[in-house]
Amino acid sequence: MFSHPVPGPPEPTGHSATAPGEPVLDGRWRAATAGWRPSSIRSADPERVWAWVRHAWEGAVALPGGPDADDAAPGPTTTGPDHRVEDLLAVAALLALQERFLAVAAGEPAPAELPDPRRDGAPLGEDEALAVVRRTWELDPAGADAQEFAAELSGFLEDHVDELAEDLRLSLLARRGPTQVFAELWSLDHGDELDPEPAAGGAPPFPLSTDDIAWIVSGVPGPEKHTAWEWLVR
Repeated sequence: MFSHPVPGPPEPTGHSATAPGEPVLDGRWRAATAGWRPSSIRSADPERVWAWVRHAWEGAVALPGGPDADDAAPGPTTTGPDHRVEDLLAVAALLALQERFLAVAAGEPAPAELPDPRRDGAPLGEDEALAVVRRTWELDPAGADAQEFAAELSGFLEDHVDELAEDLRLSLLARRGPTQVFAELWSLDHGDELDPEPAAGGAPPFPLSTDDIAWIVSGVPGPEKHTAWEWLVR
């Protein structure tokens, strides 16, 4: 008798919504980050983490026709009109990558638990999760088995995010070089090592300026930096 519009995915909240980037990718970013919980960012500066995730994500998806389109290193690029699931998983993998790097840089063990897009992130339906598992592991549960299998997806998704985080690490290193990637990740918890002069015109935090990169790579040395560098370029 009455019709009600079907609600779409929630708008991203907090710092993820305002992370700067290419306007052409704003819609995809909103769809990929809608609903991420604040607990997904274990950092004193979540705004800077989200800014880096957006910057790294845009490098991973490779803007069509962009400067890196012809010589882009292999990575988790996606074609087709609906990128949401792949974008969401890439965001989860980048969150895992930065968290692992910061743990190593702090002399701590890498976190054993990875972001679960169904628990921590934007809505990921069971059918969507099953599609990822089928495509990745060539599994094809059907009928009632699919219902039971859906409850056991966390382990498969964690393995997928783990592999994707490694793919993204290699892709970012190939595209931007280890010095830039290291400086970006290091800056997430070491803002005091950035150039103290404010950026002109309110420029976004990423990419880092050459001065910022120089301040980090030629600044205060220490075993933590060496260990984090070795972990990143392993």
